[in-house]
Amino acid sequence: MSPSSSSAWLRRQLSRRGSAAARSALLMSALAAVLVAGCTDGGGTTRSGAAEGKPTASAPSDASAPSAASFPPSPPAAAGCAGEMLDHRDIRHPDLGPVRVFLVRRSGSDGPAGCVAAVTGSGRALAPVEVDANWSMEDPLRFAAPATDSTKNLFVVYNPGRYDGVLVLVPTADGFADIGWRSPDEHYSGGRFAFYYARPVGPGKDGEYAIVHYIKGCDPSCAEGATAKVTLRWDGHDYLPTG
Repeated sequence: MSPSSSSAWLRRQLSRRGSAAARSALLMSALAAVLVAGCTDGGGTTRSGAAEGKPTASAPSDASAPSAASFPPSPPAAAGCAGEMLDHRDIRHPDLGPVRVFLVRRSGSDGPAGCVAAVTGSGRALAPVEVDANWSMEDPLRFAAPATDSTKNLFVVYNPGRYDGVLVLVPTADGFADIGWRSPDEHYSGGRFAFYYARPVGPGKDGEYAIVHYIKGCDPSCAEGATAKVTLRWDGHDYLPTG
């Protein structure tokens, strides 16, 4: 019975019943019928707000995804990377959970011009990675696209002045492995997880990046020496030549 037909029926019945008690009982019965009719539509339950076009509660978010709400918009002072924040990526660190990684153009200082900072979802700043970046070049400090691969390593492209290099942040129990620069002042020479004159390739069918590394020979001189191309692949510990 619809609300309108219930009201008409109620008026007819009230006019026929004489006692106040009977009219009261009849009124309560009719109101119950009206309420039941308003709660369903064609046999289905009407959710709160839906009939008025109001939004209903959304499904819960994926609990496995990094929570951006817990991260600061720029590196905290404890990260040791004061300067202009260029970009960031939110990743899931295999040991520390959600981590936000920042690329920073350092303010005027005597140190390297670039810096890679990271902070955990709990707010703990990880050890920064210093890197040279020549700002006269196009995008001299940027994330690879995508930034991570199936190894969970994170890839940053840097350019200290002539050729691009690849910086690899390898997760460890406490943060990321030491880059192992061969010289603390000269990042052209690369390091254990820094490859100057190189580029990331992929990810391939296995979901992993390979690193194509160009090695310039200096025989008879560095200007005239031949350039060799070596493809490096991850073995679980290091990037080693293949083939």
